[in-house]
Amino acid sequence: MVRLSILPEYGEPEEPWSTPTPAPERAVAALARPPHGPPARDEPGPDRDTLRRLLTVLLEVFDGKRHPEQLRGAVVGPVYEALLTRWRAAGRQRHRLVSLHTCRVAPGAIELSASVRVVVPGRAQWRVRAVAGRMEAVDGQWRCVALRVLLPAR
Repeated sequence: MVRLSILPEYGEPEEPWSTPTPAPERAVAALARPPHGPPARDEPGPDRDTLRRLLTVLLEVFDGKRHPEQLRGAVVGPVYEALLTRWRAAGRQRHRLVSLHTCRVAPGAIELSASVRVVVPGRAQWRVRAVAGRMEAVDGQWRCVALRVLLPAR
C-alpha cells in the first residue's frame, strides 16, 4: 500500500499584491536621460566574456548538468528559485548559446538578449528560443538579477 502525504509549503507566504504609489515626475524624467550618455551596445571586453560564460553556465542548469546551488552567489533569490524549478524539471533537452547581445544601460548594469538553440535528442528538428536578462555588478562581481526564456506565442 502506498501512503501519500501533503508536502509542507515552502517559503514565506506571499503578501497581497498592491499598486505602488506613483513616483514623482522628476524621478521618472531623470530615468529618461541617463547621465552617462547613450547606452553602449555589444562592447567587447572582459565584461562581455564573463557574461557569456555566466549565461553558458546558467544554460547548463537548464540541461540538468549543473546544480543551481553552484550559482547561488551569481544570481539573486528569485532567479535562483526559478533555476531550481527548471533544474528539477530538466528533461533531455540541450541548450546551446548561439548569439549574445549586450547593452550597458547604466554604470554597473548590463541587459542582455541571446539566442539559444534547444535540441531534444531523438528529434530531427531543433528550436531557437530567445533569452533576456539583466546583470548588475555587486561587490565587483556580476549577479544575474533577471532571466527569462521567451517562448513563442501559441
